[in-house]
Amino acid sequence: MSNKGERTRKEILKQSIIFSSKFGLADITIGQVSKLCNMSRTGVISHFKNKEDMQIAILQFGEDLYIDRVIKPAWRENHLEHVEALLDNWANWTSEMFNDYLISCPFIKAVVEFQNRPDSPVRTFVIDQQNRLIDYLRHRIQRCIEHDLLIPDAKSHVIAYELYSLYLGHAITQHTVTFETADAMFRQSVKRLLKQYRREATITD
Repeated sequence: MSNKGERTRKEILKQSIIFSSKFGLADITIGQVSKLCNMSRTGVISHFKNKEDMQIAILQFGEDLYIDRVIKPAWRENHLEHVEALLDNWANWTSEMFNDYLISCPFIKAVVEFQNRPDSPVRTFVIDQQNRLIDYLRHRIQRCIEHDLLIPDAKSHVIAYELYSLYLGHAITQHTVTFETADAMFRQSVKRLLKQYRREATITD
């Protein structure tokens, strides 16, 4: 693909991930994308095999953005601080990236839309993508346990599930209050959850 073709495809995916973050992925169409990008339907179709191929490409583009905007900046030498930074970055990553607080996580929207649909390449990708994100979180928590930052009998998959559940609730209900209130409550909830597993919390006089 030429440099121009790569730039065009990237712009298509950028506009599509913004649209999906607002309205969902399931019903996005070639026609909608062509309007978003001021392109002909043929021009959009030339970059994808079919609608499902486009939907998967949108999710993969979103995952690449997630890695750049959430995972990479979260690195800390202290493993527990790394986990906290990861959740901080994750809280409102799409709305902050696109400076639009009506946008929310496209991955959560896709899971809700496709979880009860018939098996398809898109549904498989959605579920696998969520498993990758949760497993990365579990891995980071396991590192905290191995470095004695969390209690030794803590279960990394349980903590990852609990943290992910907090994020899921935040992503769905954040618009019921002001943005600042939702953001503060989410971050406080994360800190409270992790505090109960911290190593020093088990030390008594």
